Amino acid sequence: MMRYVALLLAFLCSLSAVSAQNVTIKGKDFYLDGEPWLPKGIKIEAFARPAYIPSAPKWMNDPSNLQGRTWWTPEERMAMKTRFGATVVRFAVSQPALDPQSTIYDPKYLEELLGVFKEARKAGFVVIPSMDAQGENGILNLPCMPNDSTVRAWKTLAPHLANDPGVMLELFDEPCKWNKPETRTEWATETQAIVDAIRDTGGRNILLVQGLWWARQTNGLFPLLHDHLPNRLALAVHPYPVKDAFVNEVQWQSMFGVDAAKYPMIATEWNAVDGCVGDNLPGIALAEVRYLQRLHIGLIGWAIDSAHGRLIKDHETFEPIGFEGFHGCIPVPKGQSAPIPDWGGGKLLANFPNN
Repeated sequence: MMRYVALLLAFLCSLSAVSAQNVTIKGKDFYLDGEPWLPKGIKIEAFARPAYIPSAPKWMNDPSNLQGRTWWTPEERMAMKTRFGATVVRFAVSQPALDPQSTIYDPKYLEELLGVFKEARKAGFVVIPSMDAQGENGILNLPCMPNDSTVRAWKTLAPHLANDPGVMLELFDEPCKWNKPETRTEWATETQAIVDAIRDTGGRNILLVQGLWWARQTNGLFPLLHDHLPNRLALAVHPYPVKDAFVNEVQWQSMFGVDAAKYPMIATEWNAVDGCVGDNLPGIALAEVRYLQRLHIGLIGWAIDSAHGRLIKDHETFEPIGFEGFHGCIPVPKGQSAPIPDWGGGKLLANFPNN
């Protein structure tokens, strides 16, 4: 207990030295208040949808799903800094709940988000709202590519963040389609519409653009977009391992590494618990974070409040979790939920960029 009192006091004292951080880009590198900066942070899932949605499936409104909101405390924010060295907090935000034409549009949700972002900024974090339209965000089976609803949601949110240089906007979470000619055209057209909409509202924030195949493929996409503001556009990748397809340096290079050598990029979501990769998952995870370190790509871990994307053992000690409990892949029968892992990439994130 005394240890955490001491940590809390140190954390609170550090707030007095926090300035209004200014994130900029020069070439392919990020800078914070004019100093070279490698973004490192943690994702928060707690506010990925409104607390209650009358039309949502029963599981979405289960009180247990509010636990992440109760965890969003000064202690959690302190742990992100002291345990992980995080300087960024990335928030999943609900596209349908921010789209005025959606059946679950909720102005109170916007107010909640802005309050949470303010708390994160006051604590000294750079903030990344990430627009998300997957099932857990309030409506099942929405399109998994950016679209008109994404534009409307950003028109709702972006004006409130336009004057904060410590907020980067991640335009659409995990476009799902494979990187091929017709898909690149769709991706570029819809993503460009979002860029233009945000700039039309006066937003000067850095914009983060995810690639295809659930954000694993970026190579060749960046030149398809344009921004009238120089050095305010960057790439985002989610390099989750995939068995046989995304587990070694040759594959990473062919999917996003070529772009990483030329354009600013952050791995805005990563952990090593995604799918049945194989018994060598701990080794693959270590090799991958070392690859990111070598390419000077920032890293954000999924997630401090997720039962599946494990980063910590619990919300009492906030101890980063490793692979000590890993016993190889356990196939999940069709129709059943995957067991909650007792291992994950927390220690790798805590050590980043020095693994």
